[in-house]
Amino acid sequence: MSEARPLPSFAARFPEALAWYRDKLVLPGGARESVSGRDLLEGGADRLMARFATLYPDSDRRALVSMWTQWHFGALVIPATVAILLGERDLPLDLDRIAIVPQEAGLTSAIVIPDEGAARCDGGDPFARLFEGHVAPLVAQLSGQFRVSPRLLWANAAAIFEWTLQQLPADLADPQALAAARQRLERRLEPSGQRNPMCEAVRYPVEQGEPVRRRKLCCLRYLLAGVADCGSLCPLHADCASAASDVA
Repeated sequence: MSEARPLPSFAARFPEALAWYRDKLVLPGGARESVSGRDLLEGGADRLMARFATLYPDSDRRALVSMWTQWHFGALVIPATVAILLGERDLPLDLDRIAIVPQEAGLTSAIVIPDEGAARCDGGDPFARLFEGHVAPLVAQLSGQFRVSPRLLWANAAAIFEWTLQQLPADLADPQALAAARQRLERRLEPSGQRNPMCEAVRYPVEQGEPVRRRKLCCLRYLLAGVADCGSLCPLHADCASAASDVA
């Protein structure tokens, strides 16, 4: 996305380990093609999925949607988390305010937000616009439109979020925001009383005396033609077919 304009307010503070995601959140201008978040909410994702499916002909549709969301959440969750924890920004990430810049194959290349937002005020959940404003409505739309388990899509977002927190230097992060981030992954119930779909999405069982990072649910990538499973990260990498039944 050389034509897009990265967000100067936090780009300079981006950790080197996450440098590839520095230009995934961009300001308007320069994109040759974009798909509005409102269009996705109205069923427009079918065109992006059709383009993505050309890479994996005759593959399981659930796996296609799962892989598409993993790519999208990488472009969304990783830079947004950096902005919240290190840049202390309140960004306009709500799905109905953004646009997706797709690759030729329909995967998210960048996410256009209308402006740089504002400095975050004390109080409130700093991740609300990211998860309630973007991830939740996108999961609801895609799970209903493509008959994919919402648990699976939430697990994709949570696994990327958890990984991002590992890459960030905790001593540089805003302490209150970091505590809120960890609570997102640890609390079993939401403030509303509903089950937290991000709780324990990633676990660390001890194997041969060492903790192993592992998803709670299989992402189904092995159902894409020519794609293997994700190794030790898969909850049942020796028997992915059994894991698939848990998210059907």
